[in-house]
Amino acid sequence: MFFHEFKYELMRVLRQKEELFWVLLFPMILGTMFHVAFGNINNATENFHTIPAAVCVEKGTDNEAFETVMKALSEDSDTPLLELTYTDWENAMQLLEENTVRGIFKVGKDVTLSCAASDNANATTLAIEQSILETILREYRTNVSVITEIAQKDPGRLPEILSLTETVSSYGKELSLTPGNMDSMIQYYFNLIAMACLFTSFAGAYIAMHHQANLSPLGARKCVSPNNKFLSVGAQLLSCLLSQFFCVAVNVLYLFYIMKIDFGTSLPLILFTSFIGCIMGVSFGFFVGSIGRVSEAAKNGIMVSVSLLCSFLSGLMIGNMRMLVESFCPLINDINPAVLISDSFLTLNIYGVTERYGTNLCVLLLIAVIFMAAGCLMIRRKTYASL
Repeated sequence: MFFHEFKYELMRVLRQKEELFWVLLFPMILGTMFHVAFGNINNATENFHTIPAAVCVEKGTDNEAFETVMKALSEDSDTPLLELTYTDWENAMQLLEENTVRGIFKVGKDVTLSCAASDNANATTLAIEQSILETILREYRTNVSVITEIAQKDPGRLPEILSLTETVSSYGKELSLTPGNMDSMIQYYFNLIAMACLFTSFAGAYIAMHHQANLSPLGARKCVSPNNKFLSVGAQLLSCLLSQFFCVAVNVLYLFYIMKIDFGTSLPLILFTSFIGCIMGVSFGFFVGSIGRVSEAAKNGIMVSVSLLCSFLSGLMIGNMRMLVESFCPLINDINPAVLISDSFLTLNIYGVTERYGTNLCVLLLIAVIFMAAGCLMIRRKTYASL
């Protein structure tokens, strides 16, 4: 009887076009739109690029120290910090107006910096690059000022000070990270998978509603059936979970192989986390479907509203929403299943399998057990005056 219920639940799922759309097709469509909208935005705005700058040296000026600094910054590595163009002032200004360079270092009695005007289309990137150029100049002026003052007051300490300026101090603690994807846009795909996991609640709600005699004719027939009710529910829930996980897994594989999204960790771990998310989604739907004499439309509305609200608070629509919630009410993030699922993906991407990852999964399973237990209590065998 268990396998009979299991088989027919699988067949039912294949006929439910609405469930398949929300769990299988809708995340695919949304993921494709995400990829089209900001697929390469990180390369354009956040990944480091060598900064083009011009150097204009006034006639009769010999600033060997500054030239040494510029040479080191433009030739130090495979991806140097600066790409320098040595030219006269007129040509340098023309390059600046054409946005060919981000700033002009004018070397005379003193070193000054002239930066390009802000461009609304590229304001953020330009501001970052100008800030880097200003930091270089400020650091150079500070070192020159210190060395000059010491050379005047205590020339004997000059070699010691020069050696200190060449030493790079480290004030942080090195952490071992995974070679994950540091693209900030990856969080949207993680939240998208979390939303797909929550949408599995529709299938769980269907099972609960069609096992209650006062909610559906099918439930009435099952109520008078000699079959063990919880064995029947268990078989259908297992079949539902596997079928819904298959849909979510197809979405993950679509993003990974077709959209070429780098999740920053092994695919089996992503699928395992998605499976735990599906357990959470099906359990939530089973609980909602078990609630009293509430219409099917109302229950579907509850699941859609809760799923989208959880996804919104996790950052699916607004990237920094999760941080805002964390600053005002951290407890919401601690129990929001969409946050727990997406944070598990993020943890795998950056740190790998850690205590934080395990804690997220344990909380998800705990919430799922609570929902499942509450649902089972509400759909237990009841006595009806009439059917």
